[in-house]
Amino acid sequence: MNFISVEVVTALAGLATGIGASSVITWLLNRYDRRHPVVDVNQLAQRIEELNDAVDLSTLAEKLAALNGAVIELAYLRIRERYENAMRHGWLHPNEKHIIERLYKAYHSIGGNGTGTQMIEEIRRLPSFPPGGDTTARMCEERAETTSDND
Repeated sequence: MNFISVEVVTALAGLATGIGASSVITWLLNRYDRRHPVVDVNQLAQRIEELNDAVDLSTLAEKLAALNGAVIELAYLRIRERYENAMRHGWLHPNEKHIIERLYKAYHSIGGNGTGTQMIEEIRRLPSFPPGGDTTARMCEERAETTSDND
């Protein structure tokens, strides 16, 4: 009373497995295509050319060089200002020295010259505490100088 032979059952199981695998593969490929659309290389090349035409790299290089020069000059002026203030007082707080060191490092890395180097070396040699030991006196003097400069 065998209605279906073993060969028929095996064939039907193989057919069902093939159809299922085919459906899963088709779904995966469609999913990949949705997430990764086809790229038109010619369109990308044309867009790059348009951007290159819109942006003049030589003009940007000139502006960048001018900005770099301005930043060097501003950093130099700031170092000189702090240098003159420190020389006038004869000492410089360690935190202020650290700030000037960071500023000098940036100044030097973008092309600052030896004048800034000479000032930073003199700042490094300054004592970190005032000769009289009163750190509040200097802070008050600086606050008075700063407020009188802004008036």
